[in-house]
Amino acid sequence: MKLRTTKYIFKEGLINAYRNKLMSLASVSVVTASMIVLGLFLIISINLKYNIQKLEQQPQMQVYCDPELDDQQIRTIEQTIKSDARVKKYTYVSKKEAFEKMKEMLGEDQDVLEGLGDDFMPVSFIIELNNLKEAKDVVESFKLIEGVSSVRYSQERIDILIKIATWVQVGNIVLTIILLAVAMFIISNTIKLTVFARRKEINIMKYIGATDWFIRWPFIVEGVVIGLMGAAIGFLAVSIIYALFSSKISEGINIISLVSLRELQFVVIYTFALVGIGIGSLGSAVSIRKYLHV
Repeated sequence: MKLRTTKYIFKEGLINAYRNKLMSLASVSVVTASMIVLGLFLIISINLKYNIQKLEQQPQMQVYCDPELDDQQIRTIEQTIKSDARVKKYTYVSKKEAFEKMKEMLGEDQDVLEGLGDDFMPVSFIIELNNLKEAKDVVESFKLIEGVSSVRYSQERIDILIKIATWVQVGNIVLTIILLAVAMFIISNTIKLTVFARRKEINIMKYIGATDWFIRWPFIVEGVVIGLMGAAIGFLAVSIIYALFSSKISEGINIISLVSLRELQFVVIYTFALVGIGIGSLGSAVSIRKYLHV
């Protein structure tokens, strides 16, 4: 009878240990998935803000003339821009300067321009305004000038990027809350199983005078460790994904500038560490408060 009881206790201990390991693995996996989603949205948000700042530093407006215009017609357009009281200052960009800039933007693909001259390039004027509130009116009035083919206003792109950044942040918050709630639920259940498996030890500790916090701390630490492990694996995964795709995106799309991985690392590590510690300790605390009657 005694031998059977010992075997039963030993078997129950093995089952509980195996179950706890599986739950811990599931907890780390869910935390890792949450961190990857959080990290990707965080990186997208940082890059959007970076590009918005770059756009804000660029000239506010650029007026492009028809490439077929002669020098006299160009001077007429220039005089119209110069005499507009809303214009703070302007810069003349010749066909040659525009052609060189295009070659620079094309980089290794500038061979497509081989044999071509700068005749097809438009003369343009880079304009800064006295008051940004008048920008839309200035754009409309400059579009009506004879010989002007188009007017590009960087604020329009800034507004679009700001809208995209806002939606990205909203999506990030919603998805992160859902995933972190799932992670906390699984961590909470992991700690619950651990508490249940050690219930006899806890009763003995209480019997000999151990305080509630003395008993609680190991479980909270276990939750924090799970959170940090998931954060560490998530950080490695996000770093690899960003390193693989950032170079390809930069090469394929010249109009977008990406922040280097080195500049992102501190923000991502700091965020992941805080979130990992937070969901680990909170998940453990909730579980202990609900299931650990000490």
